[in-house]
Amino acid sequence: MAARVQRSVGRPVVVGVALLTLLAASGPGVSAASPSAAPESPSAEAFTPQRVSGIPGALLPSELKLWQYDSSAGQYVEVPGDASATYVPNVDRTAPEPYTIGYVEGWAANTASALIHKGIYDLAAKMGVEVVTCDAQFDPDKAVTCAETIALQQPDFVINANWRSEAATAMSKIFDAAKIPTNNADVMHPNAIFFGADNYISGLTAGAAAGDYAQQAGKCADLTILLGGNPGEGEAANQRLSGFSDGIQEKCGPIPAERIATLLFDAGTPDQALTKTTDWLTANPNAAYVLATSIDDERVTGMTKALTQGSRDGVGVGQGCDDVGIAATKEGTPDQTHWLGCVGFFFEKYGDYLMSIGLDVLAGTPVPQEVHMDHKFLTYDTIGQYYP
Repeated sequence: MAARVQRSVGRPVVVGVALLTLLAASGPGVSAASPSAAPESPSAEAFTPQRVSGIPGALLPSELKLWQYDSSAGQYVEVPGDASATYVPNVDRTAPEPYTIGYVEGWAANTASALIHKGIYDLAAKMGVEVVTCDAQFDPDKAVTCAETIALQQPDFVINANWRSEAATAMSKIFDAAKIPTNNADVMHPNAIFFGADNYISGLTAGAAAGDYAQQAGKCADLTILLGGNPGEGEAANQRLSGFSDGIQEKCGPIPAERIATLLFDAGTPDQALTKTTDWLTANPNAAYVLATSIDDERVTGMTKALTQGSRDGVGVGQGCDDVGIAATKEGTPDQTHWLGCVGFFFEKYGDYLMSIGLDVLAGTPVPQEVHMDHKFLTYDTIGQYYP
């Protein structure tokens, strides 16, 4: 599953995160979008996406190094070798010793977290590994407490799936002091192997699908891009928003800055996304056609619900395809639901990678400092091929 995609690059576009960006576009939208209109011609002014380099957790393949853990120093060190090759998890093995793996769960109540949890525990039973866990509950203070609790149990390795970047440095200091090697899931932590989404590519994939849909509907000239982000989940995760904006503009041509708005969704819930999107739509009645995304499916469902309740024109694209995203994609076609589809992160496979990386590190095997998933865009017509 793991792959890294190198894109041709041009001028950079970086989407910042703010509480609210007010903007206006021509004409009110009153109905769900349908791609039945004559397709628009691509914009005469071309737009070339560029993936920003140098972002930990979202490094380009050419920037990656191989790491090996130095147990005496409690640090990963760079070793020679090619780190750009696809990492293939090895799950058909038994641990050579009765290892204990510490697991800081990001948020047990979240559907994606539940899939990661199941994958880790299922594989641990198969490999003969004991797991000790603590739920960070999407709370930075609780995450630090979890790090302290797990470090006291002296596991051989820690899977740190904390999703709050505010806690990352403090947590890493705890594990570094205890000389426990770690990896993480989707949010970068110092001195840890990153595993998770190829964030910019996920956003670019979502944006390209949304741009295609808008172009088929003849809406490129009228569209507004609406993004829901949260700086607390890290700069790498927010590259999903930059990629989304770039993917749309690659299909529809450059969009004026005043028609790209970003909202702060820091609670991580559909309810907050619904409320804030509704408020934004009310304040921007002339936003004629809205293409929306956020960091995960839960928040995008809130955005699409706001479009539906407000009888506004446009669609949202999920990122993750967790249980919420799968259900939303299966619910109906975009003209019925305002939901175009979701980009698959395949959370049910996270345990394979996180556990395999952990056993490789303990065996002294060099591992790329970042390992990313290969993403696919799933629609009402195709999602059943992956999630019957």
